[in-house]
Amino acid sequence: MNRIRGSIFFSVFAAMLGLMLIAPIMPPLIRELGMKESHSGLIISLGSIMMAVMAPVWGRFSDLKGRKPIILIGFIGMSVSCALFALALYGGLNAWIGGGVLLTLLIVTRSLIGMFIPAVLSSAQAYMGDVTEGEERGSGMAIISAANGLGLVFGHAIAGAFTTIGLLWPLYFGIFIAIAAFIIALLLIPAAKPVIQAKPPKVNPFQRGLRMYLATGLVTMIGIMTLQVVGGFYFQDQLALSPAATARMVSFGLMFSGAAMLIMQVIQMKWLKWQPRPMILLGSLFLIASMILFLVFTQLPMYYFSFFLFGMGSGLMMPGFMAGASLAVSKEQQGGAAGLVAAIQGISAVITPILTTTLYQVDKHIPFTLVAVLVVFMAIMMLGMRKNQPQSVAGSH
Repeated sequence: MNRIRGSIFFSVFAAMLGLMLIAPIMPPLIRELGMKESHSGLIISLGSIMMAVMAPVWGRFSDLKGRKPIILIGFIGMSVSCALFALALYGGLNAWIGGGVLLTLLIVTRSLIGMFIPAVLSSAQAYMGDVTEGEERGSGMAIISAANGLGLVFGHAIAGAFTTIGLLWPLYFGIFIAIAAFIIALLLIPAAKPVIQAKPPKVNPFQRGLRMYLATGLVTMIGIMTLQVVGGFYFQDQLALSPAATARMVSFGLMFSGAAMLIMQVIQMKWLKWQPRPMILLGSLFLIASMILFLVFTQLPMYYFSFFLFGMGSGLMMPGFMAGASLAVSKEQQGGAAGLVAAIQGISAVITPILTTTLYQVDKHIPFTLVAVLVVFMAIMMLGMRKNQPQSVAGSH
Protein backbone atom coordinates (compact mmCIF):
# COMPACT_ATOMS: atom_id res chain seq x y z
CA MET A 1 0.00 0.00 0.00
CA ASN A 2 2.85 2.41 0.84
CA ARG A 3 4.47 1.63 -2.52
CA ILE A 4 1.20 2.46 -4.32
CA ARG A 5 0.69 5.69 -2.37
CA GLY A 6 4.30 6.77 -2.86
CA SER A 7 4.19 6.18 -6.62
CA ILE A 8 0.84 7.98 -6.93
CA PHE A 9 2.28 10.90 -4.93
CA PHE A 10 5.29 11.17 -7.25
CA SER A 11 3.09 10.87 -10.36
CA VAL A 12 0.87 13.79 -9.31
CA PHE A 13 3.87 15.85 -8.14
CA ALA A 14 5.68 15.33 -11.47
CA ALA A 15 2.59 16.25 -13.51
CA MET A 16 1.91 19.45 -11.53
CA LEU A 17 5.59 20.37 -11.52
CA GLY A 18 5.74 19.97 -15.31
CA LEU A 19 2.72 22.25 -15.65
CA MET A 20 4.04 24.91 -13.26
CA LEU A 21 7.51 25.07 -14.85
CA ILE A 22 6.05 26.79 -17.92
CA ALA A 23 4.31 29.91 -16.56
CA PRO A 24 7.39 31.65 -15.00
CA ILE A 25 9.50 31.40 -18.17
CA MET A 26 6.84 32.59 -20.65
CA PRO A 27 7.11 36.39 -20.07
CA PRO A 28 10.90 36.61 -20.66
CA LEU A 29 10.74 34.12 -23.55
CA ILE A 30 7.91 36.01 -25.26
CA ARG A 31 9.93 39.26 -25.06
CA GLU A 32 13.07 37.50 -26.26
CA LEU A 33 11.11 36.22 -29.27
CA GLY A 34 9.80 39.73 -30.03
CA MET A 35 6.17 38.66 -29.51
CA LYS A 36 3.37 40.51 -27.70
CA GLU A 37 2.40 39.99 -24.04
CA SER A 38 -1.08 38.99 -25.20
CA HIS A 39 0.48 36.07 -27.09
CA SER A 40 1.76 34.67 -23.77
CA GLY A 41 -1.74 34.86 -22.29
CA LEU A 42 -3.20 33.18 -25.38
CA ILE A 43 -0.69 30.30 -25.29
CA ILE A 44 -1.22 29.61 -21.55
CA SER A 45 -5.01 30.10 -21.61
CA LEU A 46 -5.59 27.74 -24.55
CA GLY A 47 -3.43 25.13 -22.80
CA SER A 48 -5.59 25.50 -19.69
CA ILE A 49 -8.79 25.19 -21.74
CA MET A 50 -7.47 21.93 -23.25
CA MET A 51 -6.73 20.71 -19.70
CA ALA A 52 -10.29 21.50 -18.56
CA VAL A 53 -11.81 19.78 -21.62
CA MET A 54 -9.65 16.62 -21.52
CA ALA A 55 -9.62 15.94 -17.75
CA PRO A 56 -13.12 14.34 -17.64
CA VAL A 57 -12.37 12.39 -20.85
CA TRP A 58 -9.20 10.85 -19.35
CA GLY A 59 -11.09 10.11 -16.13
CA ARG A 60 -13.71 8.10 -18.03
CA PHE A 61 -11.01 6.32 -20.07
CA SER A 62 -9.33 5.26 -16.81
CA ASP A 63 -12.63 3.73 -15.63
CA LEU A 64 -12.77 1.67 -18.83
CA LYS A 65 -9.11 0.88 -19.56
CA GLY A 66 -7.56 0.91 -16.08
CA ARG A 67 -5.65 3.59 -14.14
CA LYS A 68 -2.06 2.56 -14.85
CA PRO A 69 -2.24 2.57 -18.70
CA ILE A 70 -3.72 6.09 -18.71
CA ILE A 71 -1.07 7.38 -16.26
CA LEU A 72 1.66 5.94 -18.52
CA ILE A 73 0.06 7.45 -21.65
CA GLY A 74 -0.07 10.78 -19.80
CA PHE A 75 3.66 10.78 -19.06
CA ILE A 76 4.60 9.69 -22.61
CA GLY A 77 2.44 12.47 -24.04
CA MET A 78 3.74 14.97 -21.50
CA SER A 79 7.43 14.27 -22.28
CA VAL A 80 6.91 14.32 -26.07
CA SER A 81 4.75 17.47 -26.09
CA CYS A 82 7.14 19.24 -23.69
CA ALA A 83 10.03 18.36 -26.03
CA LEU A 84 8.07 19.71 -29.04
CA PHE A 85 7.25 22.92 -27.12
CA ALA A 86 10.95 23.37 -26.23
CA LEU A 87 11.94 22.67 -29.86
CA ALA A 88 9.51 25.31 -31.15
CA LEU A 89 10.90 27.87 -28.67
CA TYR A 90 14.48 26.90 -29.57
CA GLY A 91 13.66 27.38 -33.26
CA GLY A 92 12.18 30.81 -32.51
CA LEU A 93 15.15 31.92 -30.41
CA ASN A 94 17.54 30.89 -33.21
CA ALA A 95 15.39 32.65 -35.85
CA TRP A 96 14.62 29.40 -37.69
CA ILE A 97 10.90 30.16 -37.47
CA GLY A 98 8.90 33.24 -36.54
CA GLY A 99 5.66 35.17 -36.91
CA GLY A 100 2.37 33.33 -37.25
CA VAL A 101 4.05 29.93 -37.79
CA LEU A 102 5.90 30.20 -34.46
CA LEU A 103 2.78 31.37 -32.61
CA THR A 104 0.74 28.49 -34.06
CA LEU A 105 3.39 25.92 -33.12
CA LEU A 106 3.60 27.28 -29.56
CA ILE A 107 -0.20 27.20 -29.16
CA VAL A 108 -0.45 23.63 -30.53
CA THR A 109 2.46 22.20 -28.50
CA ARG A 110 1.37 23.96 -25.26
CA SER A 111 -2.17 22.66 -25.84
CA LEU A 112 -0.75 19.13 -26.18
CA ILE A 113 0.90 19.53 -22.77
CA GLY A 114 -2.47 20.64 -21.38
CA MET A 115 -4.09 17.64 -23.07
CA PHE A 116 -1.85 14.96 -21.50
CA ILE A 117 -1.20 16.27 -17.96
CA PRO A 118 -4.81 15.65 -16.76
CA ALA A 119 -4.45 11.99 -17.85
CA VAL A 120 -2.07 11.61 -14.90
CA LEU A 121 -4.02 13.83 -12.47
CA SER A 122 -7.42 12.23 -13.13
CA SER A 123 -6.20 8.62 -13.12
CA ALA A 124 -3.97 9.03 -10.05
CA GLN A 125 -6.81 10.52 -8.01
CA ALA A 126 -9.21 7.80 -9.18
CA TYR A 127 -6.61 5.13 -8.28
CA MET A 128 -6.43 6.58 -4.75
CA GLY A 129 -10.22 6.41 -4.63
CA ASP A 130 -10.02 2.72 -5.62
CA VAL A 131 -7.58 1.73 -2.86
CA THR A 132 -9.14 3.71 0.02
CA GLU A 133 -12.51 3.37 1.71
CA GLY A 134 -14.61 5.60 3.99
CA GLU A 135 -12.46 7.27 6.65
CA GLU A 136 -9.22 6.42 4.79
CA ARG A 137 -10.35 8.46 1.78
CA GLY A 138 -9.54 11.82 3.41
CA SER A 139 -6.01 10.68 4.26
CA GLY A 140 -5.55 9.24 0.77
CA MET A 141 -6.66 12.47 -0.89
CA ALA A 142 -4.34 14.41 1.45
CA ILE A 143 -1.47 12.56 -0.27
CA ILE A 144 -2.79 13.64 -3.70
CA SER A 145 -3.34 17.17 -2.42
CA ALA A 146 0.15 17.37 -0.91
CA ALA A 147 1.69 16.35 -4.24
CA ASN A 148 -0.58 18.80 -6.06
CA GLY A 149 0.24 21.66 -3.70
CA LEU A 150 4.00 21.01 -3.68
CA GLY A 151 4.10 20.94 -7.48
CA LEU A 152 2.01 24.11 -7.58
CA VAL A 153 4.23 26.00 -5.14
CA PHE A 154 7.71 24.68 -5.93
CA GLY A 155 7.33 24.65 -9.72
CA HIS A 156 7.92 28.40 -9.79
CA ALA A 157 10.99 28.14 -7.51
CA ILE A 158 12.53 25.29 -9.53
CA ALA A 159 11.89 27.15 -12.80
CA GLY A 160 13.60 30.24 -11.34
CA ALA A 161 16.65 28.18 -10.35
CA PHE A 162 17.02 26.58 -13.80
CA THR A 163 16.67 29.91 -15.65
CA THR A 164 20.07 30.87 -14.18
CA ILE A 165 21.49 28.33 -16.68
CA GLY A 166 19.20 29.27 -19.57
CA LEU A 167 15.58 30.17 -20.32
CA LEU A 168 14.76 26.76 -21.82
CA TRP A 169 16.34 24.69 -19.03
CA PRO A 170 13.12 24.45 -16.96
CA LEU A 171 11.53 22.73 -19.98
CA TYR A 172 14.45 20.33 -20.31
CA PHE A 173 13.99 19.49 -16.62
CA GLY A 174 10.25 19.02 -17.31
CA ILE A 175 11.06 16.42 -19.99
CA PHE A 176 13.43 14.61 -17.61
CA ILE A 177 10.91 14.56 -14.73
CA ALA A 178 8.18 13.17 -17.04
CA ILE A 179 10.45 10.34 -18.22
CA ALA A 180 11.53 9.59 -14.63
CA ALA A 181 7.89 9.55 -13.50
CA PHE A 182 6.98 7.20 -16.39
CA ILE A 183 9.66 4.72 -15.30
CA ILE A 184 8.60 4.92 -11.62
CA ALA A 185 4.92 4.47 -12.52
CA LEU A 186 5.75 1.55 -14.84
CA LEU A 187 7.76 -0.27 -12.16
CA LEU A 188 5.91 0.60 -8.94
CA ILE A 189 2.20 1.09 -9.71
CA PRO A 190 0.53 -2.35 -9.76
CA ALA A 191 -1.52 -3.16 -12.84
CA ALA A 192 -5.18 -3.47 -11.94
CA LYS A 193 -8.21 -4.50 -13.95
CA PRO A 194 -10.53 -1.72 -15.12
CA VAL A 195 -13.11 -0.89 -12.47
CA ILE A 196 -15.91 -1.91 -14.83
CA GLN A 197 -16.02 -3.85 -18.06
CA ALA A 198 -18.93 -1.95 -19.65
CA LYS A 199 -19.43 1.74 -20.41
CA PRO A 200 -19.28 3.65 -17.11
CA PRO A 201 -22.31 5.63 -15.92
CA LYS A 202 -21.78 9.31 -16.66
CA VAL A 203 -21.00 11.58 -13.74
CA ASN A 204 -23.14 14.70 -13.65
CA PRO A 205 -21.17 17.62 -12.14
CA PHE A 206 -24.44 19.08 -10.84
CA GLN A 207 -25.62 15.93 -9.06
CA ARG A 208 -26.45 16.27 -5.38
CA GLY A 209 -23.43 16.02 -3.07
CA LEU A 210 -20.81 16.21 -5.84
CA ARG A 211 -21.68 19.74 -6.99
CA MET A 212 -20.88 21.27 -3.58
CA TYR A 213 -17.40 19.72 -3.50
CA LEU A 214 -16.66 20.78 -7.09
CA ALA A 215 -17.76 24.35 -6.20
CA THR A 216 -15.46 24.21 -3.15
CA GLY A 217 -12.64 23.06 -5.42
CA LEU A 218 -13.22 25.96 -7.79
CA VAL A 219 -13.21 28.51 -4.94
CA THR A 220 -10.04 26.97 -3.45
CA MET A 221 -8.18 26.97 -6.78
CA ILE A 222 -9.32 30.55 -7.53
CA GLY A 223 -7.85 31.56 -4.16
CA ILE A 224 -4.52 29.85 -4.89
CA MET A 225 -4.34 31.27 -8.42
CA THR A 226 -5.26 34.79 -7.22
CA LEU A 227 -2.32 34.84 -4.82
CA GLN A 228 0.01 33.67 -7.59
CA VAL A 229 -1.34 35.99 -10.30
CA VAL A 230 -1.83 39.35 -8.53
CA GLY A 231 0.12 38.75 -5.31
CA GLY A 232 3.32 40.16 -6.81
CA PHE A 233 1.58 43.36 -7.97
CA TYR A 234 -0.18 43.79 -4.61
CA PHE A 235 2.90 43.35 -2.40
CA GLN A 236 5.05 45.52 -4.65
CA ASP A 237 2.48 48.33 -4.45
CA GLN A 238 1.85 47.93 -0.70
CA LEU A 239 5.52 47.75 0.34
CA ALA A 240 7.09 49.85 -2.47
CA LEU A 241 9.48 47.04 -3.41
CA SER A 242 11.81 46.78 -6.40
CA PRO A 243 10.99 44.08 -8.97
CA ALA A 244 13.83 41.85 -7.69
CA ALA A 245 12.76 42.31 -4.04
CA THR A 246 9.15 41.55 -5.02
CA ALA A 247 10.17 38.30 -6.72
CA ARG A 248 12.14 37.24 -3.62
CA MET A 249 9.30 38.20 -1.26
CA VAL A 250 6.67 36.27 -3.25
CA SER A 251 8.99 33.24 -3.60
CA PHE A 252 9.57 33.15 0.17
CA GLY A 253 5.85 33.67 0.82
CA LEU A 254 4.86 30.80 -1.48
CA MET A 255 7.46 28.59 0.21
CA PHE A 256 5.86 29.41 3.60
CA SER A 257 2.49 28.47 2.08
CA GLY A 258 3.92 25.25 0.68
CA ALA A 259 5.42 24.31 4.05
CA ALA A 260 2.13 25.03 5.87
CA MET A 261 0.21 23.04 3.25
CA LEU A 262 2.49 20.05 3.71
CA ILE A 263 2.32 20.27 7.53
CA MET A 264 -1.50 20.32 7.52
CA GLN A 265 -1.71 17.39 5.13
CA VAL A 266 0.70 15.31 7.23
CA ILE A 267 -1.40 16.13 10.33
CA GLN A 268 -4.54 15.08 8.43
CA MET A 269 -2.95 11.82 7.21
CA LYS A 270 -1.34 10.80 10.50
CA TRP A 271 -3.61 12.11 13.24
CA LEU A 272 -6.80 13.98 12.36
CA LYS A 273 -8.18 11.67 9.62
CA TRP A 274 -11.18 13.98 9.34
CA GLN A 275 -14.03 13.63 6.90
CA PRO A 276 -14.28 16.18 4.04
CA ARG A 277 -16.81 18.56 5.60
CA PRO A 278 -14.88 19.50 8.80
CA MET A 279 -11.64 19.73 6.80
CA ILE A 280 -13.19 22.25 4.42
CA LEU A 281 -14.87 24.28 7.18
CA LEU A 282 -11.68 24.64 9.27
CA GLY A 283 -9.64 25.31 6.12
CA SER A 284 -12.06 28.06 5.10
CA LEU A 285 -11.51 29.83 8.46
CA PHE A 286 -7.75 29.87 7.90
CA LEU A 287 -8.21 31.07 4.30
CA ILE A 288 -10.58 33.90 5.29
CA ALA A 289 -8.20 34.97 8.10
CA SER A 290 -5.28 35.11 5.65
CA MET A 291 -7.22 37.29 3.19
CA ILE A 292 -8.22 39.71 5.99
CA LEU A 293 -4.60 40.01 7.14
CA PHE A 294 -3.41 40.60 3.56
CA LEU A 295 -5.97 43.42 3.26
CA VAL A 296 -5.50 45.07 6.69
CA PHE A 297 -1.74 45.02 7.33
CA THR A 298 1.21 46.45 5.40
CA GLN A 299 4.12 44.84 7.29
CA LEU A 300 6.31 42.18 5.67
CA PRO A 301 6.34 39.77 8.70
CA MET A 302 2.53 39.89 8.83
CA TYR A 303 2.37 39.09 5.10
CA TYR A 304 4.61 36.04 5.65
CA PHE A 305 2.33 34.94 8.51
CA SER A 306 -0.65 35.40 6.16
CA PHE A 307 1.04 33.22 3.54
CA PHE A 308 1.47 30.52 6.21
CA LEU A 309 -2.20 30.78 7.24
CA PHE A 310 -3.19 30.60 3.58
CA GLY A 311 -1.16 27.38 3.21
CA MET A 312 -2.86 25.89 6.28
CA GLY A 313 -6.28 26.70 4.83
CA SER A 314 -5.63 25.41 1.32
CA GLY A 315 -3.82 22.39 2.83
CA LEU A 316 -7.12 21.35 4.43
CA MET A 317 -9.50 22.45 1.68
CA MET A 318 -7.72 20.68 -1.20
CA PRO A 319 -7.89 17.14 0.25
CA GLY A 320 -11.34 18.02 1.61
CA PHE A 321 -12.93 18.72 -1.78
CA MET A 322 -11.03 15.86 -3.46
CA ALA A 323 -12.14 13.32 -0.86
CA GLY A 324 -15.68 14.74 -0.82
CA ALA A 325 -15.99 14.41 -4.61
CA SER A 326 -14.61 10.87 -4.48
CA LEU A 327 -16.99 9.80 -1.70
CA ALA A 328 -19.97 11.41 -3.47
CA VAL A 329 -19.88 8.88 -6.34
CA SER A 330 -19.87 5.10 -6.77
CA LYS A 331 -16.81 2.91 -7.37
CA GLU A 332 -17.60 2.83 -11.09
CA GLN A 333 -17.57 6.64 -11.27
CA GLN A 334 -14.23 7.36 -9.55
CA GLY A 335 -12.50 8.21 -12.83
CA GLY A 336 -15.33 10.51 -13.91
CA ALA A 337 -15.31 12.37 -10.57
CA ALA A 338 -11.49 12.65 -10.57
CA GLY A 339 -11.66 14.03 -14.12
CA LEU A 340 -14.09 16.73 -13.02
CA VAL A 341 -11.80 17.68 -10.10
CA ALA A 342 -8.85 17.99 -12.52
CA ALA A 343 -11.04 20.01 -14.89
CA ILE A 344 -11.71 22.46 -12.05
CA GLN A 345 -7.97 23.25 -12.00
CA GLY A 346 -8.00 23.97 -15.72
CA ILE A 347 -11.11 26.17 -15.46
CA SER A 348 -9.61 28.20 -12.58
CA ALA A 349 -6.39 28.64 -14.59
CA VAL A 350 -8.45 30.12 -17.46
CA ILE A 351 -10.75 32.50 -15.57
CA THR A 352 -8.62 33.65 -12.60
CA PRO A 353 -5.81 35.54 -14.44
CA ILE A 354 -8.29 37.48 -16.59
CA LEU A 355 -10.72 38.20 -13.73
CA THR A 356 -8.21 39.15 -11.02
CA THR A 357 -5.95 41.35 -13.16
CA THR A 358 -9.01 43.22 -14.46
CA LEU A 359 -10.34 43.73 -10.93
CA TYR A 360 -6.87 44.76 -9.70
CA GLN A 361 -6.84 47.62 -12.20
CA VAL A 362 -10.12 48.87 -10.65
CA ASP A 363 -8.81 48.60 -7.06
CA LYS A 364 -5.87 46.58 -5.72
CA HIS A 365 -7.90 45.29 -2.73
CA ILE A 366 -10.77 43.78 -4.77
CA PRO A 367 -9.16 40.41 -5.76
CA PHE A 368 -8.39 39.36 -2.14
CA THR A 369 -11.78 40.69 -1.01
CA LEU A 370 -13.48 38.60 -3.70
CA VAL A 371 -11.66 35.45 -2.54
CA ALA A 372 -12.73 36.08 1.09
CA VAL A 373 -16.37 36.62 0.03
CA LEU A 374 -16.38 33.47 -2.13
CA VAL A 375 -14.93 31.37 0.73
CA VAL A 376 -17.48 32.77 3.23
CA PHE A 377 -20.35 31.99 0.83
CA MET A 378 -18.99 28.49 0.16
CA ALA A 379 -18.60 27.78 3.92
CA ILE A 380 -22.20 28.86 4.58
CA MET A 381 -23.40 26.53 1.80
CA MET A 382 -21.24 23.71 3.23
CA LEU A 383 -22.78 24.22 6.69
CA GLY A 384 -26.20 23.79 5.10
CA MET A 385 -25.28 20.39 3.60
CA ARG A 386 -26.44 17.17 5.20
CA LYS A 387 -23.46 16.03 7.28
CA ASN A 388 -23.04 12.53 5.86
CA GLN A 389 -24.22 13.16 2.34
CA PRO A 390 -21.15 12.02 0.40
CA GLN A 391 -20.66 8.92 2.51
CA SER A 392 -24.28 7.89 2.01
CA VAL A 393 -24.04 8.33 -1.77
CA ALA A 394 -20.86 6.31 -2.08
CA GLY A 395 -21.92 3.78 0.45
CA SER A 396 -25.21 3.02 -1.27
CA HIS A 397 -23.50 1.32 -4.18
